[in-house]
Amino acid sequence: MSLDRPVPAWARALDVLTVVALLLFSIAALFGAVTLYVGGARLTLRATHALFLAIASAAIRHAAHPEFPLPHRLAGARARLASNVPLSAAMAAISSRVAVLVAGYVAVLTIGVLPPATGLELSGDPLFNLPARFDAGWYGGIALDGYSFQGRFDRQQNLAFFPAMPLLMRTVGVAAGASQPTAPRPMRMARGLWAGVAIAVIAFAWASAYLVRLARDTIGEPLAPAAVALMAAYPFAVFFSAPYTESLFVLGAIATFYHFGRQQWGYAAAWGLVVGLTRPNGCFLTLPLLVLLAERVAKTENRGPRTEDRGANGEGRLAKGEGRGAILKGAIVAAMPVFGMLAYSAYVHQVTGSWFGWARLHEAWGRTFGGLTPIFRAPSQHKYDTADYNVVDEAFGLGLRALADVDHDGEQGGEGDGGDEAGEEEEGEAGEAASHGVLDGRAWGKVASVTFRVTAYRRGTHSACQIPV
Repeated sequence: MSLDRPVPAWARALDVLTVVALLLFSIAALFGAVTLYVGGARLTLRATHALFLAIASAAIRHAAHPEFPLPHRLAGARARLASNVPLSAAMAAISSRVAVLVAGYVAVLTIGVLPPATGLELSGDPLFNLPARFDAGWYGGIALDGYSFQGRFDRQQNLAFFPAMPLLMRTVGVAAGASQPTAPRPMRMARGLWAGVAIAVIAFAWASAYLVRLARDTIGEPLAPAAVALMAAYPFAVFFSAPYTESLFVLGAIATFYHFGRQQWGYAAAWGLVVGLTRPNGCFLTLPLLVLLAERVAKTENRGPRTEDRGANGEGRLAKGEGRGAILKGAIVAAMPVFGMLAYSAYVHQVTGSWFGWARLHEAWGRTFGGLTPIFRAPSQHKYDTADYNVVDEAFGLGLRALADVDHDGEQGGEGDGGDEAGEEEEGEAGEAASHGVLDGRAWGKVASVTFRVTAYRRGTHSACQIPV
């Protein structure tokens, strides 16, 4: 068969079936039978069934069309993958998430989990119960049963969680059997949570592909994959493998910036809306988008009109695509994260009578805004329920406590050595400012956006792009 003749569609379908069957065989051999739901029918696939299906499909394909067998096609696909940097980054991202899940599963088997930290006990099977941790139960409950309100704001309720992730979990969970009415609720919940894990992994892979494209425009293609590696290696990247909103949020944020920078307003608006519907702090993405828009307008005005950019009467106008119409479109697109937040707020108002009832409900968790970062003394682990704003919590170490331990007058705590009072006052103010600038890991995401700083050097000038994620 010549190289320019394509492989028939039926032969490609058999190749895909062979690969899928081999994957199912590996999963079933390691973790037991795989249960699939096709429509309303339940299909249980054991390792022997998957292996037989793989062998049969490969044999039929080779007998009927021996040219360009599956191993040769896989080798060609690998070569194409190596030349496609965004796709390679996505595959590497998926591998990193699977590695985290495997490490978590092995840790549960070998070390175990303390009963208070177990989370939801949906099944005695540690693999089935693996994603049932902490807030995952809230997202799973919304996906299964929808939102509810008890008529009061002093109790923890699911309206505090934004709808984008639960909506996706509900949709994907149908294929996993989460909507089967005959299945026990714990079983349905576990299936829905694993659907959330699949969403998180795919969203992170997609975000990695976008990040490579964005970094390629700023730091160059040779260094672009390093941006994905750093994002995947960040300690709190473990949440990119969980049925949480982190993966979907970082995907929406990076995709919005990518398309906004290219004036692809439709895509940027859609992703911005997703960000606004994913997390409470998603609306803050509007601010850096407006800054980018203002920067573009300022650069255009400083450049001045070119001859070919003058109107019929000789008046100067902005370059093509950056006139008033483009500025208005950019401003509307930049506001889409806010529109997403307001859309959910309107729904919450209809249910609770309070426009920002979702924010009021966070107080039931002890989450009140007392500064940019909850680092002061508090009895809980998340440090939102601050007990003393004058003392940094012991959990943050002696160095930070010494730096930020200031009294009400802004002076260094304790007795001084008789030095200059003005110097002591400046020292106290610096310590207080430093205490408000410390990031408390994932907790910062509840208040404002974490920022990736991608630095670029173009023609000897230094520019930076900040990406809230």
